[in-house]
Amino acid sequence: MGSSWCPRCGNDLVAPTEYDKTWRCSRHGQILPLTILTRIDEPAIHHVRDHAEVPLWLPDPMPVGWVLTGLATVGDAPGGYRATVVSLQGPAPLGGVGEWLIVAEEPGIGLGASYAGAAMAAPPPVSTELPAAKVHALGHPTPLWPVADSHADRSAYVGEAAGVWLWLISFPADAGYAVLEDLAVTDLRGQNLPILETGEFSLRLRPGH
Repeated sequence: MGSSWCPRCGNDLVAPTEYDKTWRCSRHGQILPLTILTRIDEPAIHHVRDHAEVPLWLPDPMPVGWVLTGLATVGDAPGGYRATVVSLQGPAPLGGVGEWLIVAEEPGIGLGASYAGAAMAAPPPVSTELPAAKVHALGHPTPLWPVADSHADRSAYVGEAAGVWLWLISFPADAGYAVLEDLAVTDLRGQNLPILETGEFSLRLRPGH
């Protein structure tokens, strides 16, 4: 279905064996695997949404000119996927081509922070600063805070929706202005799958690459 790496650093993992049933990273130890799907067709999307323990977010409606370019999960189907990410590409608000990663993850996974290039393994549980933007998640206004230490070539925002972390990471940084323009996302789990246009496969789904 795909290849597996560490969700916190993108390193190759040591696969489970007869004597050790866990995935292991040389840097982070025992960890759930990040799997990047090799296909983003309807059966692959159905598989992810049917086994995900967290939302599978997609813009609703999809911004004009934007297409789906990738799909990844953390965990496995028998135990339920504990994080999901979709990648999208389209015209950036200030010109050129933009790319988004929309992540839903349980606390402690570390995937969104790794995409942001942030030092933290997870966002802080409480922020005293005012949110920088809002998205509408399942029809509910959801505040997002900027990730101050994200890499300069991207912008990153994080908040909480449906009881788990919601991240929006944008490339280049100005592509993140879309969160200031009334962006709405919906959870594909339990919904009829919309007709989705796909584009060239994203290379950003493996952290650090």
